[in-house]
Amino acid sequence: MAHEVVPLTREHLTEWYGDKGSGPTVRGIAGIVDGKLAAVAGFWFSRGNVIAFCSLKPEARPYRHAIHRTALALMQEAKTRHKRIIALCDRDEKTSAKWLSRLGFKPDEGDVWTWQTSE
Repeated sequence: MAHEVVPLTREHLTEWYGDKGSGPTVRGIAGIVDGKLAAVAGFWFSRGNVIAFCSLKPEARPYRHAIHRTALALMQEAKTRHKRIIALCDRDEKTSAKWLSRLGFKPDEGDVWTWQTSE
């Protein structure tokens, strides 16, 4: 399988999320497997919040190590720009909490997890 990671575009978001993809400002990456969109990840900015997101299709799952390395790099860059980043823990994804923890997030309230500077 051929795969690549490219900068996230508005077209990727509308392909993935439909009309909801034309919403808030977003920065991130798209994963392409065999010429088809298989993953979107990054940060959206809404009402003063920085919100991390990652959505995968089954075709992206064999690349979980590359996904994790890429997520670590995205988080490292985001940490230089932001003091607080939030993410939602997906209850339908059994490894979501473990992965958020590995990325530096801590449980906050309900399904919300937070990473913030120690300042």
